[in-house]
Amino acid sequence: MEKKLTGRWGKLSAEGKALVIVVVVVVVALLVFSFVPIMRVPYEIEESYQTTETYYVQDSYVVEEAYVVLEPYTEIEIYCDFEPCAEYIPIDYEIVSGRGVNYFEFDGSPVCLVELTIVNMDNIGGEFTVEFLITLHNNLTTTISASKYIEAGSTRTVTAYYGEPLKTLYSFSYSVSAPQKPDPSYREEEVTRYREVIEYGEVTKYEYTPVEVTVLKTRTATDYKRVSVLSYLLDY
Repeated sequence: MEKKLTGRWGKLSAEGKALVIVVVVVVVALLVFSFVPIMRVPYEIEESYQTTETYYVQDSYVVEEAYVVLEPYTEIEIYCDFEPCAEYIPIDYEIVSGRGVNYFEFDGSPVCLVELTIVNMDNIGGEFTVEFLITLHNNLTTTISASKYIEAGSTRTVTAYYGEPLKTLYSFSYSVSAPQKPDPSYREEEVTRYREVIEYGEVTKYEYTPVEVTVLKTRTATDYKRVSVLSYLLDY
């Protein structure tokens, strides 16, 4: 026998039962939508980790090094108004004339003489020496010399003799060594100069030594969590 429903449910029609079921489903769906964590969403977290870092430690040490310095020193410099520069210069003179002569001695032997006439144009006297380079009749050459004191402002002839004749009367040349006098423009000055000198001294230098250290750091990482659909729609 069929058992008949009694009470409120027994009185519901088929349409009412369907409505109740729909309401229940909607309520369950709303609960799931609002509270059940079904959506997977990312978020950032701070996490700790260990790593090795390299630091450089400064160390000092002393070495001996060479370096250049400028060292002063003094020296005497010579100055003149004219060149060549010397403390003494020849006195002023002038060559008037020069000549060569061949003649015979009393015994008939041929000889020669050469002479130079000099004017002392300075205000001091002195001895003049003349050196003659002569060429003889056989084309041989030789030197002869003679000296004479010439007073200031005077003219004198310096004569030298040789026991053979000249090739020609003009076969000679000469050089004169005149007396010396102080050069009035000559002066000496002490000047300071500098020269490079190598010296040695201690120098502090630095070097860096690498040292590895384990350190604890933090970094940002991505994690995931589940939230409800409602929370996802509202907050993400």
